Amino acid sequence: MEGIVLDYGSGKGILRGADGTRFAFSREDWKSPKDPVSGHKVDFVVDETTAKEIYLTNPTAGAVQSLGQSEKTIPTIIYACQAAAFLYGITMIAGVIGAYVYRDAAKGTWLRNHYDYQIDIFWKSIIGGILGFCTIMAYGLGFFILIGTYIWVIVKIIKGWRALAEGKEIS
Repeated sequence: MEGIVLDYGSGKGILRGADGTRFAFSREDWKSPKDPVSGHKVDFVVDETTAKEIYLTNPTAGAVQSLGQSEKTIPTIIYACQAAAFLYGITMIAGVIGAYVYRDAAKGTWLRNHYDYQIDIFWKSIIGGILGFCTIMAYGLGFFILIGTYIWVIVKIIKGWRALAEGKEIS
């Protein structure tokens, strides 16, 4: 059965299975070399009310889980940073740094798609901004490019945030 580590301490812990059922476990049943950490995704065998033969399935998942209750926390913060960039431009840079940092932790999951999407928004918005500023003197063409870039970024953030909230990949 697949599940997640909810708590671990003093050689004992609690797992939540995919069906929501909780199972106790001890360090002797943990088969991975890395110690259990809240948020780790695991695969295990059920023996009545206890978990046995527990294997860590995604060693980097704990990094994302440890910052919030949901695996969606970090991508949500990044979308918020991108949206806040309209008021404070530096938050767009903070968001893309976060996306790069957590992208590998989401490898093999649907969240990886969101990190890639957020990075794409950043780089394309930078290109739009540079083109807009460089052509601003050409009969005001730059203003239209900047406005178009702003609208495009808003639409992309809303589309991505909505897909994230629904638990879907973004296309």
